[in-house]
Amino acid sequence: MLDTPEEQAFDDIVFIASRTCDTPIALISLLDHDRQWFKARVGLDVSETEIAQSVCQIDIDEANVLVIPDLTCDPRTAKNPLVTGERAFRFYAGAPLVLRSGVVVGRLCVIDTVPRPEGLTPEQLTLLRALGRQVSDQLDLRRAGQISARLLELQSALIEIGECIRASEEAVEMTSAAAAVVGRVLQVERASFGLVDPDVENVDVEADWTAPGVASIAGRHRFADYGALRADLVAGEPLVIEDVATDHRTSANTAAMHALDIGALVNMPVRERGRTVAIFIVNAARPRTWTPDELLFLRSVADRLEAGVARLRAEQQQSILNGEINHRLKNMLAMVQAIASQTLRAVSEREPVESFERRLVALSAAHDVLLQKSWKDADLRTVAEAVVETVGFGDRVNLDGPSVPLGARAALSFSLVVHELMTNACKYGSLCMEGGHVELTWIIEGNAPNASLIVRWRERGGPPVVAPSRKGFGSRLIRLGLTGTGGTDLRYDPDGFEADLRASVEHLAQA
Repeated sequence: MLDTPEEQAFDDIVFIASRTCDTPIALISLLDHDRQWFKARVGLDVSETEIAQSVCQIDIDEANVLVIPDLTCDPRTAKNPLVTGERAFRFYAGAPLVLRSGVVVGRLCVIDTVPRPEGLTPEQLTLLRALGRQVSDQLDLRRAGQISARLLELQSALIEIGECIRASEEAVEMTSAAAAVVGRVLQVERASFGLVDPDVENVDVEADWTAPGVASIAGRHRFADYGALRADLVAGEPLVIEDVATDHRTSANTAAMHALDIGALVNMPVRERGRTVAIFIVNAARPRTWTPDELLFLRSVADRLEAGVARLRAEQQQSILNGEINHRLKNMLAMVQAIASQTLRAVSEREPVESFERRLVALSAAHDVLLQKSWKDADLRTVAEAVVETVGFGDRVNLDGPSVPLGARAALSFSLVVHELMTNACKYGSLCMEGGHVELTWIIEGNAPNASLIVRWRERGGPPVVAPSRKGFGSRLIRLGLTGTGGTDLRYDPDGFEADLRASVEHLAQA
């Protein structure tokens, strides 16, 4: 409510209070840390005064009507500039403004410039109390509306932060985006994320978000330089300080805080395996009361960042592991190829040996494709392109079809089938003659979960086709189909060899 515009409901109440108590001045005074601010006023030309000049703050925690018949005679007010100065206040009566939570936030007061030894009549006191309750009810209604709007705002901010986390590929990008949202929503001067060393002695603050004109605190900071901050963070408890000048953990060393324009702060710990590994930092330049909703919001932000950073760390570790697996797999395939070459060196018929070596190369190409996807789904086109590039003749093979995800086993199987088809085309089919070409296309028929993939191989421009007299390993491999379960149709038409391979799309993705 502080510093909000005038409102008729409150203006009406001070007008009625002034008339009821027959005083020239009536005020709704709300007490802040360093001032009293008048939400509504009659007969006064200022909207606030320093808190030291406030008569309303006297005995405020007792929540009773305060009546001072002559302010010059009361030791609590006799030297008040409002009493001794040109305004010359003499009489005061104020009803407390008590919210439903029990908190007293100010008074509805009436003031006169002449003493009134008799004070207020019983009827005037009753009406002043009733009007004070009306002010309190109005404040509660607006507070409830503000809380509801605030909760919606915080919830929307959490959704926005979740989207930032999902879209981020680097931890710094993730934490910077979250800090920017938090800083904007909480209207603070600084928000940042920092990694904590194992002993919780230092924090390394990453690129932080700051309000315009506020300096960054990116870099290493020692907790002990700012006060007794470690104990809460070691225990995994939020470090919540509403005023660094009065809080026992920071009051002995406020200079370090003030040098960074910090009047209030929250350090929300991020835990991993029972240890604080990072903190989400929020700084306000002035003393500030952090509401339970704001602290819950910051806890949720820290939890989301913890999960997001853990995900990125796991993905990075998996990438390193995949690289090591790929390196060892290539070494193993090379070793198998070397052993096979040495073992089969004496074999006079070289064609089977060379076919075996080429199949190893096709497997290696498929493994490369899978590695790029972290051994998850590989796209059918990507696998086909890798095999065609390995065999050659890529300029004479036309690929066309929609994106189709293949599981690891299906990708390896498909790569071997395409390799056999390419090898046969190079030796006996359309690719063994100038001008010959291949159409490798695929379509999806039906709808999930019963959709089928149909891969079509068409050779044109080669020599007349003759069905083979015997079926070797390559032919048997092709007849096994995309996932080793059949579903093939081979046709040895004189104009060109044709093959149709059929499999379940759902099975291919899971294989």
